[in-house]
Amino acid sequence: MSSSDLKEVLKEVKLVRRKVERLEGLVEERLVGSEPPSEDEVEAIKEYITAKKNKTIALVPLKAAKKGT
Repeated sequence: MSSSDLKEVLKEVKLVRRKVERLEGLVEERLVGSEPPSEDEVEAIKEYITAKKNKTIALVPLKAAKKGT
């Protein structure tokens, strides 16, 4: 590889790194919970916990869920 090719590769790697870091920040923000959950999210969590305790939860494969929409 020539030095110009290496410079281009380095430029692309740096660009990808910046984008990955930005995405990591967004994911961390949402997963860590920097903002409180909305009312509907709290309700959904409560419903899930109740269903899990009562063993009435039914998991649907993604393919089946996609077909239903």
